[in-house]
Amino acid sequence: MVRWIAFIVLICVFILALLLAYANGTTVVLDYLIGSMRVHLSSALLGAAIIGWILGLLSSLAIIFRLKRESRRLRRSAREAEAEIRNLRNLPLKNDH
Repeated sequence: MVRWIAFIVLICVFILALLLAYANGTTVVLDYLIGSMRVHLSSALLGAAIIGWILGLLSSLAIIFRLKRESRRLRRSAREAEAEIRNLRNLPLKNDH
């Protein structure tokens, strides 16, 4: 059921993107560092969204790698603690009474 809802939402977003592209069919001048070019406004908006997504992904990579490294360290520590508990359970009990 959740997949169908996600699929319907994705189709609605796609239709909205097509409507946005149709409504913004005018051409604009895109000035950049080494020149300029004429592009459709919808293409410029799509390009800006893609560049923003890529920059956001790149800026979060350091945090993702740090969290993965910490997760590996914690898993290793948990394995060592479980092995120590297993070893302590296997020790014979001494009864001095």
